[in-house]
Amino acid sequence: MAKIDRHTFQTRTRHMSADLKQKINSGAYSPGEFLPSELALTEQYNLSKNSVRYVLDELVQEGLIIKIPRVGTQVTKPASKETIRFGVYPSLYKEAGMEELIKRFHEKHPHIHVETIELPYMNSDNIANLIKLGIIDALTINLQDMYQFQEKNYLDLFADQDRDDTIYPFLTPYFEKESGVLAAQPFVYSPVILCYNKEHLREKRLGEPNSSWSWDELAALLRELKAPHRYSIAFQLFSMNRWPIFWLQNEDDPSSIDSSPAQNGTSLPTEGLRWLRDLVTEEGIFPLALAQGEFEAEKLFKEQKISVMLTTYYMLNELKNANFSFDIAPLPHFKNDRTLLLSTAIALSAESSRKDTAACFVNYLTSDEAQTYIRQYTYSLPASRYITETFSVELKNKPSRLELHRDYSSKYMTYRDLSISMETQIRFGESLKQYMSYLTDEEGLAEVLLPSKSLNL
Repeated sequence: MAKIDRHTFQTRTRHMSADLKQKINSGAYSPGEFLPSELALTEQYNLSKNSVRYVLDELVQEGLIIKIPRVGTQVTKPASKETIRFGVYPSLYKEAGMEELIKRFHEKHPHIHVETIELPYMNSDNIANLIKLGIIDALTINLQDMYQFQEKNYLDLFADQDRDDTIYPFLTPYFEKESGVLAAQPFVYSPVILCYNKEHLREKRLGEPNSSWSWDELAALLRELKAPHRYSIAFQLFSMNRWPIFWLQNEDDPSSIDSSPAQNGTSLPTEGLRWLRDLVTEEGIFPLALAQGEFEAEKLFKEQKISVMLTTYYMLNELKNANFSFDIAPLPHFKNDRTLLLSTAIALSAESSRKDTAACFVNYLTSDEAQTYIRQYTYSLPASRYITETFSVELKNKPSRLELHRDYSSKYMTYRDLSISMETQIRFGESLKQYMSYLTDEEGLAEVLLPSKSLNL
């Protein structure tokens, strides 16, 4: 089998581990039964023999299986532990050190076992069904899914949680059922920011971006940065965590002639989107063929094949081992200097039969201990204001401007500020692909907004 990169290895081994645990705990593999052979498991999970053995060794340590030499791997008698199932977005293993946090929780609470179930992105119906069926006891929920839960009246699926005064006050309203009653407890957050290769700028004798820059000033810099076998900028062009910025930063004057009104009164500020299309289709600036790949921009940046990217504190975790100097800056501005706020919270299932046990785990993830670990050993921003402002990141070669978030909170906007439903935003993002390919125009984009509804949440 060809050697796989570290991210793929971690994703596949987590999947194998979670899948086998689920089958053992559900009885699909009963006590005394043997698991498939290592060769069969390598084929089933698309892993090497060494990787399969690595996962099996973990299950041995957890007491789920035993290895019998020259015979096979046998499922053991279940230990007298209470198991809770935790639905988690896969990216949080890297963004929040989730694997280490669960390990530390197990050490503090040896009578509780946390079984993880990977959640899909942008599929609120699927997540809601997992809750309704009692499959998960606690879960992570990001703002995209939270807004869809609000729109679809799914909030009753979350058990009420009390407001925590140690959490940043700007985060809690996004996860409220009503004033003071939370559907989910904020866990981590990040604004969208600019990240740049300092060595590429020095090579061209160019100044570093700062908070006063306009997008036109950035475009001039990007043209100067063009070089053989290297693009100037990249990001996930059609991601809902990126394109809304070019809408939100052009909303100061809804009556502008440069906006295309939709039937329901929502205006489409086209200036920023048109500017973006002109930029990314300019030769040597943007690798359009790679515009949709997950982690693609960060991968290219780490390989020094691009000089600048729009990213987040979450995604800076992809650069922990970068062998060159980089830094961050606030986004440039159009009519305003807003940025998009991303956040993930921890929710407790109202359908869980193990609420007290699951609540113990939820409380741990938002505890000082867990939040301090996130702060010190990842680039992600903990939701705890005290922890974020008291402790420092302990990673090597960290960006010098890493703390710019402290003065950035007044600029935060979310998907809700687009004043259209999440369903319409998803359709709009799909239409952007045609727009960026010159297969439709601004009027075509505005038509996507016609059946949309304003958010009155």
